[in-house]
Amino acid sequence: MIRRRTLLAAAPALIAAPALAAASKDIRVRGSKAYSESTMVMTVSADGRSALTLRFCRFPDEDQTWLWCHLVHDGRLYAFTTHDLPASRERLANRDVATWAAPGAEAELVRVRHGEEPPSVRLTADLMAHRSFAAPHGPGRVPIRVTGQFVGASSLAAQVLEGRQEVYGVVNADLEIAGRKIRHEGLAKFHEQRQEAPRFQAPFAYSWLSGEGADATTLLLDKGATGGWRLDGREAALADMRLDPPGTDRAVSYAFRSGAAMPGRLTALARYTIPVYDRRWNGSFVRGEVGGRPVVGVLNDWRTDVDIYAASATRFPKP
Repeated sequence: MIRRRTLLAAAPALIAAPALAAASKDIRVRGSKAYSESTMVMTVSADGRSALTLRFCRFPDEDQTWLWCHLVHDGRLYAFTTHDLPASRERLANRDVATWAAPGAEAELVRVRHGEEPPSVRLTADLMAHRSFAAPHGPGRVPIRVTGQFVGASSLAAQVLEGRQEVYGVVNADLEIAGRKIRHEGLAKFHEQRQEAPRFQAPFAYSWLSGEGADATTLLLDKGATGGWRLDGREAALADMRLDPPGTDRAVSYAFRSGAAMPGRLTALARYTIPVYDRRWNGSFVRGEVGGRPVVGVLNDWRTDVDIYAASATRFPKP
C-alpha cells in the first residue's frame, strides 16, 4: 500500500436557507430509473483551512448533467452548482480513461485507470461561484479556479452501494478565489458510481473520513449501515452505526462485523446546502477524532420524514 505522506510529498455555522430559486430541470429525473453515473473528488487539508469538492452526475438518456463545485478557505465557502447542463448519450463508467465534462461549464474530471490499480484524476474548474452556505443554482459573482491532481493509494473492499467504487488518496491543487492564490494539499477520496435506481429518494447520511493510517466510507440508512474502515492497512466492514442528527458537533459510533466498536466525534468546518429537486441536500466538511485518531472529511445528509438518526440510536444505544 502506498503511504499518503509519500504521495503528498511527491506530487461557521449554517445560515438560514433562503427560498429556493426557480425550479431546476432536475425535477424531470426525480424518481427516474434511467441509467445515471456520477464521479466525485473530495479533499480536506489536515489543518482544516482548505477543502474542495468537484462532482459530476450524468443522466445520458435524459440529456442532463449535474455539476457541483465547492471550495472552503478559512471557514468561508464558495459554491457553484447547476443541474441543467446537457449530457451526451455515451456512458463513461468503467472506461480506462474517462473525461467528465459538459458544455456550458468550464470544469472537468479526467480519470485515468479503472480496475484493481487505484486511479489518478485530474481536476480543473473555472467558474463563477457564490460566497454562501445556501447558494442557489447558477453562477455567482466570485471567480474561482481549480487545477489539481488526485492520486489514489487504496480502495475500500466493503461495498457501500452496488456499482460504486471508493478510492482513498491525496490531492495537490492550486486554488484561486477572486484572484487570491491558495496552495491546497490534503487527504482525499474519489468515487465513481453507476445505477438505475432513482437518486435522492430514501434518507441517508454519507461520510468519508481519513487520517494517518485510517480511511472510511460509511452510509447510514433507515434500517442499518453499509461501508467500512481501513485501519493500518486492514479492513473492518461495518455492521451498523449510530449518528447524531445534523448539527455543528456530532457524536458517532461504529459497530464492526468482528464485534468491535469504535466511538468518535466530528465538528463541522463548514455546513452548506444544495437545491435538489424542490428540497435541499445538507453537506458539511468536518474534522474530529474517531477511535483516538484525528480525521478530516465530509458528512452529508439527505433528510425525509423518516428519522434515520433516532432509528440508529434505538438499534445502537449510547454506552
